[in-house]
Amino acid sequence: MSDFEIRPVSEHDAEEIARLDEHLTGQWRIEHWEERIAYAARRDPDASLVALADSRLIAYLFTDTRGQEYGFEEKTGWIEAIGVDPEYQKQTVGRHLVERVLHRFQQTGVNHIRTLVSAHQSQLESFFAHLGFEAEPIKVLRLTIPPDGGEKE
Repeated sequence: MSDFEIRPVSEHDAEEIARLDEHLTGQWRIEHWEERIAYAARRDPDASLVALADSRLIAYLFTDTRGQEYGFEEKTGWIEAIGVDPEYQKQTVGRHLVERVLHRFQQTGVNHIRTLVSAHQSQLESFFAHLGFEAEPIKVLRLTIPPDGGEKE
């Protein structure tokens, strides 16, 4: 296992996060990550993290805490995004990031943690199951509306 450090995400991480995300998803989304980092800084600067090895960003984890939404009766900590460089997967980097935020949630009185995983991401689902996450009886509903192609007056 390689040595790595974990620290809160910073606005200076946007490009490296976008680069790692592009490696994982095939999409360059710098604006998304700049906005996501700014949101994290406003909400709780210590609740979203990055991992670095040899001064290079190798993983990210974004979280948020929300009140009683979506029919849940309790305040919920959400793991919203996680990405680990394939070179460092299966080396406990993701586990360390999750454990750090679980401790943070616990310190702030949040005892229910949730995340969403696409049915197409079996490796990610296995990762969370290995950490003790269980499926819940919730459904995600989607409606796709066509883009507005009409002219504006």
